[in-house]
Amino acid sequence: MLGDDVGVVWLSEGFRTAAHAIRELVQACFEVEDDSVVDAGLAREELGRVRALVVLDGVDLPPEEARLLLAAMPRSVFVLSSRRDDLWVAGRRRPLGGLPLEDALAMARDELGDDVDAAEVESDWRACGGNPLDIVERAAVRDSARRVGAVPEGASSAEVVEQAVAIVLGSLTDDAREALRPLVALGDVRWGASLLTAACGVPEGRGAAVLARTRLAHREDGRYRVSDVVTRFAGAELVPLVARLAEWAASAEPAAVAGELDVVERALARALDAEQHESALALARTASVALARTRHWGALAVVLTLGLRAAIGAGSVREEVSFRYALAVCRLNDGSSRQAAELLAGALSLGGDDQDQRLAARVRELNAEIGHLSARSSPSTADLVVARVAELGGTAVASAKAVRDACATVLAGTPGGTQLLKLAQENPAVVRGVVSIAAVTGLVLATMSASGSREEATAMPPTTTVTGPPSSGRTGVAPGPTTTAPGGTAPTASVTAPAPAPARTNATTPGGVTEDGQPGTGEVGRPADPGSAPTPRVEVAATWGHARVWPVDGAVGTTRVLSGPAVPNHNEANWTYGPWEMTTPAAGYPTATHLEIGKQRIRLPAVGAPGGSVKVTAQDYAAWGGKVGYQPGVSCQPSTWFQDGADEVVDVVCFDRAGNPDDVPFFLRYVAGSASSRRGFVFDDQPTAPTFVPDWRHGVNAGAVTRTGVGRYTADFPGSVGGAVEVTAVGPVARHCAVVGRRGQLADLACTAPDGSPADTAFTAAFTVRHNLLDDPRKPVGDYLVAEDSPSAPAPAITTRWASGNAPMTLERTATGRYKAHFANGYIRSTMHVTASGAGHHCAITQLNDYSFANDTSIWIACFDPAGALVNSGFTLIYTSTRIY
Repeated sequence: MLGDDVGVVWLSEGFRTAAHAIRELVQACFEVEDDSVVDAGLAREELGRVRALVVLDGVDLPPEEARLLLAAMPRSVFVLSSRRDDLWVAGRRRPLGGLPLEDALAMARDELGDDVDAAEVESDWRACGGNPLDIVERAAVRDSARRVGAVPEGASSAEVVEQAVAIVLGSLTDDAREALRPLVALGDVRWGASLLTAACGVPEGRGAAVLARTRLAHREDGRYRVSDVVTRFAGAELVPLVARLAEWAASAEPAAVAGELDVVERALARALDAEQHESALALARTASVALARTRHWGALAVVLTLGLRAAIGAGSVREEVSFRYALAVCRLNDGSSRQAAELLAGALSLGGDDQDQRLAARVRELNAEIGHLSARSSPSTADLVVARVAELGGTAVASAKAVRDACATVLAGTPGGTQLLKLAQENPAVVRGVVSIAAVTGLVLATMSASGSREEATAMPPTTTVTGPPSSGRTGVAPGPTTTAPGGTAPTASVTAPAPAPARTNATTPGGVTEDGQPGTGEVGRPADPGSAPTPRVEVAATWGHARVWPVDGAVGTTRVLSGPAVPNHNEANWTYGPWEMTTPAAGYPTATHLEIGKQRIRLPAVGAPGGSVKVTAQDYAAWGGKVGYQPGVSCQPSTWFQDGADEVVDVVCFDRAGNPDDVPFFLRYVAGSASSRRGFVFDDQPTAPTFVPDWRHGVNAGAVTRTGVGRYTADFPGSVGGAVEVTAVGPVARHCAVVGRRGQLADLACTAPDGSPADTAFTAAFTVRHNLLDDPRKPVGDYLVAEDSPSAPAPAITTRWASGNAPMTLERTATGRYKAHFANGYIRSTMHVTASGAGHHCAITQLNDYSFANDTSIWIACFDPAGALVNSGFTLIYTSTRIY
């Protein structure tokens, strides 16, 4: 029951970002001028005092955005209607069924008149599952067809609709056809009349309005969307269409561009999916300039994120830097200063000293704009750095050395600065991060035009322009209708969300995902708590452990010891080791518990720590030639890991090549804690977030992860140049992740479903540079190689290699998709892991021999395509020896 002091807010826009929804909620709950922009922090503060039932219809928010929205009004209760099937992570899911048949008939009569054929409506009702919009569209297009021709009788409902659509399409004028093409090209988005006219060159009256009358398009509130029944009609060519949208965005009023965010976003996404990066870049550039002027920060962030993907895809460093700067400002406005810092760090890392001069000049220019801000009390460290850069540069452009000198001068005179300065001197890459922090604090918005003209792109941060103080006693507007109007959006799911606590970004305990594949936490059986505040950083000493699970056919529920004096053989013990055995007596011995088919729980004693990274590699012995009851192409991955007292517990799931649970042998390596700059890792448990910035639990020596497409990510690993990078999917659903490209310290990753289709997934990636991943001086032995190969290559080629003691190594292809690597070092105990470098490919260890003789290690690898067939593929192999003999 709602109390008397609870208001009701009803909004029916298709929100795509939390910032957009929060902006509209402020307008609904307070007396604010329509063109006013309320600071994000103030908006959350005032909305946090509101107690209301908030009903949002037609929501299209990703889960992480939904959490941010719910956290903005912790005293309120939300009901979200959406077609998305992943919003359950933000609250309780209540699937909505279709309309009853009687209501469907009444709705069709209201739309088309009393002479509606009840049998046809009932057929549509059954075919559409009671979806009101689909029922109306089918009935309406049949009605239109009968007005211009004969509709066959006696056919199935689907056949009748298909033929009715063909009749109506054949009756269209050329102008109406041209208006239909852009609608079809971008699918289920709503176009404003002026934009649609600009895209097709046909006035509304001769184009879009005709489509609405014939029911091939749906018109609501002056906007047009193609009907779902139009399935066989050629849409407009993508590249010219995107170019016309870019031309329109360059000349349209900024508010009009903001109103067409859905169309712009869909066009950018389609262009990126088609790898038309230059076209997408042009549209993102012009649209972002307009959106910056509207101060519609949520919409701007959406376009900038897609523009960043386009810049990376087009290989334009200049544009990538520009988009990173602009996106950093949006993140800063949202209160995500750390994400802003990481974005700018990535921007600064893209250029060497030849690029630093221009970047330093930008810092100095934008420092002048900072002077216009009134919310300054005393200069911060960042302000002092900016001022010092300007001083050193004088009227000339400051050099890279000037930037570094400015940092050194200021840091030496600030609390804690001496220690940071020492770190920066020992690690030059850190200096770039220091400069990026200064730039973030300065609210930098870089140029968004190809020419670099700042006049087209510079945007000041939003200022508070609320008319009168917000009154927390007013909680909004009268509710809209309680049922979906005929022809309106027909949601298929509803989420009723309890009032959450303030959201966090990356503060979940690393440990994987829930049984439905969503980000989870570190404790088995306890779901992630998105409302917990970020925990303070804790210094964790480097720790590690590795294990091999070989017999996998034990009864479900049984537990066995993997190493130790009581183990009957060494099939597992020779490849299982950790600090637990480096004391006298041993602190314990690892165990494996067969939880269910395809799932093992590994307990590593005395090495438990917060966070960390886990790598799992299947031993696909069937591909070697043995028979253990499964087929080649299997895979394994961690589903979760967590600290349990002094121990670390890792759950591993394995699959056959189709993605079904299967019992498969595997190797496991776990690392956690602080490390030298020669090793690092990241655990990204927010796979759909545009940018993921790891906290101390989620990364060591790691920068931001940028999502560049479905299942595509770019991980920033400062200091990783010249090293090896590996990646593994995380979660209960079968996924394959590969390293598909290296660009300096950036690693491009691709994750796919077993069938090879792109798929978002949580993952953990790690790098090492001339060092083994344990980062333990007591155990320094190891090797890695990065190999390139393809179906047409005569032989594989090692492009990057390292071996402790400069030991020789070789690699040969023994057959299609089969390889043998040899290292002239190493010995048991040991662990080995392989990562494919082709999208959709995955590799496994098939056989090994580092036990017959010391310093004589052979490892056999097999790589597979999505069909489970052996394929020549590049890969990264990392071997680590913890030899005790």
